[in-house]
Amino acid sequence: MARLFPRRTVLIYTLAGAAIGFALLHPYTMLVYGIHGKYEATALLSHIADSFTPSMLHMGLPFALIGGIAGLFFGYWLVSEKKREQVEMRACAVNTLKQLMVTLSHYLLNASAVMGGYAAHVLKTEKDADLRKHIEAIREEAEYVEAVVKSLQSLEAIVTERYSKDSETMMLDIKSDLEKRLAEKKAA
Repeated sequence: MARLFPRRTVLIYTLAGAAIGFALLHPYTMLVYGIHGKYEATALLSHIADSFTPSMLHMGLPFALIGGIAGLFFGYWLVSEKKREQVEMRACAVNTLKQLMVTLSHYLLNASAVMGGYAAHVLKTEKDADLRKHIEAIREEAEYVEAVVKSLQSLEAIVTERYSKDSETMMLDIKSDLEKRLAEKKAA
């Protein structure tokens, strides 16, 4: 369907150009020809009307051809401009997403480093087992946030999955990379 639309647009502009060439350029040429002395002012309008008779078809077809060619070029130009705009819009969207990713990465990694660092420091000195369990959960979640950001930064292909079983919203599928990063972190 996407390929049909540009062809249809070009065809419409080509036909419109041909119609304009035949219905406007040809009669206009007849008017100019008549003004330059071949016809009297009273016969001028009938001369223009004659441009639509079958006997003048051979004169009107070249104007239709010229108009059709102009319409063809205009249609192709219009389609290429629309494609160029779409490419620019996609590039802008990708650039915005890159900036968003850099910004989120910066702030999330900074927060994760602070939380994980303080949690690791407190774990070295804390004796209360219940409190150590909560602090260990904070440290693990900080590592999880760091692994999520690193997985998103290293994406090479976009694979999506549903956010939830009933949702139409899609999210990036980083599950396997995330699990690999977390396993490497625990092994270290």
